[in-house]
Amino acid sequence: MFFASNLQKLRKRENMSQEALAEKLDVTRQSVSKWESGASYPEMDKLISICKIFNVDMDTLVNGDVDIDSPDKEASINTKDILDKFNTLMKKIVCLFESMSFKEIIEFLVTVFLLVIIIIVGTIPKDIIENLIGTNLLEGITYVGPTLNTLFRLIVDILYSVFAIVIFAYVLKIKYLDRIKIKEDTDKEIVAKVKEKRVEEVEKVIIKDASSNSNSLTRLLAKIIIYIIKFFVVLFLFAPLICIVVLAVMLGFEVLFVIKGLPIVGILLWTIAGIIISALCFEVPLNFVINHKNNYKRVMITLLISLVIVIIGCIIFAFEFFSITYVNELPKDVKTKEISETFPMTNDFKTIGYYYNDIEYVVDDSLTDEIEVDVTYYDYLINNNIEIEVHNNNLLVYMDSPKEFSFKEALDKVSEDIKDGKIYNYDKINEYKVTIKTSSNNINIIKNNGSSTLKGAE
Repeated sequence: MFFASNLQKLRKRENMSQEALAEKLDVTRQSVSKWESGASYPEMDKLISICKIFNVDMDTLVNGDVDIDSPDKEASINTKDILDKFNTLMKKIVCLFESMSFKEIIEFLVTVFLLVIIIIVGTIPKDIIENLIGTNLLEGITYVGPTLNTLFRLIVDILYSVFAIVIFAYVLKIKYLDRIKIKEDTDKEIVAKVKEKRVEEVEKVIIKDASSNSNSLTRLLAKIIIYIIKFFVVLFLFAPLICIVVLAVMLGFEVLFVIKGLPIVGILLWTIAGIIISALCFEVPLNFVINHKNNYKRVMITLLISLVIVIIGCIIFAFEFFSITYVNELPKDVKTKEISETFPMTNDFKTIGYYYNDIEYVVDDSLTDEIEVDVTYYDYLINNNIEIEVHNNNLLVYMDSPKEFSFKEALDKVSEDIKDGKIYNYDKINEYKVTIKTSSNNINIIKNNGSSTLKGAE
């Protein structure tokens, strides 16, 4: 008999004695022994309790052949559970609208409308957080600021979207769908047969019901919809996977920065929490795709731990951030360099573009036929390469590609600055001053000619 052998297999799989199972079902050990020997059969309420205890459906318990060593069988059961739940959900939705009066439909639409409004309003604090942290803090980081801002906004948008969907579905479920009770005629027939202990007829009813369900249009439609959903879920998996890779690379750099003494422990904790949350966003949908059951208790505990890490990171970051003073200049030990070039003076001599307003003119009446161009620039972290040229009587001064840049040296110097509680405006490294020396008459000619823009000159 299927039920007797299945009950014994399931009990041994859970390492549960007959006494322990009897205690859970509030029966005697002899009753469990009779069930496993096939001498008697439990009532319907006990069958339902057994299904819950061993996490198995009624069809498999009474009529199937439980194979506790076959992972393929387990995957098949998981898929069937999903299909059954989806089928039940569709039936509840249909029953919900069929049983609603006009007034109840209006109430339902109002509820949906309010939920949508709440979700839209919830984007306001989300946008404030994105602007406060992403734009004001992360965007200002040299070179990687825009990338960090984009990544941070992507993570926040994904988390808020998941949160909004879960809240929307949960409210509709507890307010409407949980009130719908579906009673199948086959279930009533099974209850009647079990009470009469006509086991053979119960098995026939279950076989007939399973056969009709497997060939039904609803089940086929549910399978198609699930496969379509899985396809889109697979596409979604690329987003958290990319986040994990990017955050892992960032974590490596941040560990290096912390070793150097940079006060970015708060950002480091944010990155760790981001990796954990991204991993959860990858694991949960992946388990759905491969028909593997999610341990939602572990997922929720891990998510709560991540949120705690984020909160701790925010507190540490606040202490680190307010302990640093921003100075809108370069450090005092920055040295300057100068280069000088001399060019012949012509009556149509001009300067190029925006450099005109930044040029300092110095009168030197000894230079009547020549122009001396001096450029002063900074020698700090980057070995800059300044070029001075005259192209078609247009003075062109520009900074070419750096000759040399040492990331280690730059990191060491910036670390020392931050350790002293200051962060400087390192963008000023690329600034330079242009001075033109020539006679007063030549200066007037150059100013009257004005500035011009040289096509193709950058």
